[in-house]
Amino acid sequence: MTIKDIAKESGCAVGTVSRVLNNQEYVSEKTKAKVMEVVNKYNFVLNTNAKALKARGTKTILILVKGTSNILLNSLLEIVQKNMEDLDYTSKVIVLDEYDNEAVVAEKEQRETKALGIIFLGGNPEHNKEYFEKIKCPCVLITTKADSQEYENLSSVSTDSFEASGIVACYLADKGHKNIGIIGGDLESSETSKRRYAGFVKGLKSKGIEFDQNNYATSKYSMEGGAKAAEELLKKNPKVTAVFAMSDMQAIGACRKFRDAGLNVPADISIVGFDGLPISQFYCPKITTIRQNKEELAVQGLRILLAAIENKIDAVHKNIPFEFIEGESVKTIEN
Repeated sequence: MTIKDIAKESGCAVGTVSRVLNNQEYVSEKTKAKVMEVVNKYNFVLNTNAKALKARGTKTILILVKGTSNILLNSLLEIVQKNMEDLDYTSKVIVLDEYDNEAVVAEKEQRETKALGIIFLGGNPEHNKEYFEKIKCPCVLITTKADSQEYENLSSVSTDSFEASGIVACYLADKGHKNIGIIGGDLESSETSKRRYAGFVKGLKSKGIEFDQNNYATSKYSMEGGAKAAEELLKKNPKVTAVFAMSDMQAIGACRKFRDAGLNVPADISIVGFDGLPISQFYCPKITTIRQNKEELAVQGLRILLAAIENKIDAVHKNIPFEFIEGESVKTIEN
């Protein structure tokens, strides 16, 4: 009985079985139970001696996930690991809080593990230059474009959040909304939030609408964060007619809070999300959103990193097209 045998019988990926056996994070309780049922059935025991021997010659890729509740990043991680299963590399996953310094963690882990490459899911390590400059291995930043061409070892694969958010702003304005709120991340620390905010504000301005900074509510990229921010936004501006949430999870959390406050979406208040997660199209009402191509983001990011490790290519900055999905969560206001 091997890990591959357990994976086949449990219906799980090899990487998932490995994480369960090594008691690592990022596996649901349901999945753990499926794996352990097979393990207990055959009295499987992990060979720790073989594991230790293998680790000495392991080719490791670090994966840093910036956000403990970000479903998009979780999905990207799953795709990356699935595509690594048949490669001669192993991954070490580290999950960070949205406000953690990813460059500090990456520099320390790369120094200790001698990782050959680093994948950053979210965040932007180059903003912490003091630490990022110490990292000499190839790196790729997925979901956020690297700001400068300064670092030859930092590639990026991203969606144009600035352009996408501008499209959302114009859409809401064309639907007759002027009193608009935003639920987004911390504008001081989140590069993604900065880009989406700037694009949205510029889009409104192109329609002759000036955004009121008081209508911005800061939130983590989670349902809980979105609900809390929605409550804050309603207290500051009870007359807001539409909200741009910088993630679908924030949008869904906000919808719940609006409902609790006696408001129906979209009859009383409209909302647009971002990411295009499957859950947004099964929610009632369907969330109007920007769909990111997560498969392409993950696959292209891994491909670029491997090319940098194995072929010493220079940094690449790739833009992945997005799609505007019109759902049922926005009402037209007649002038």
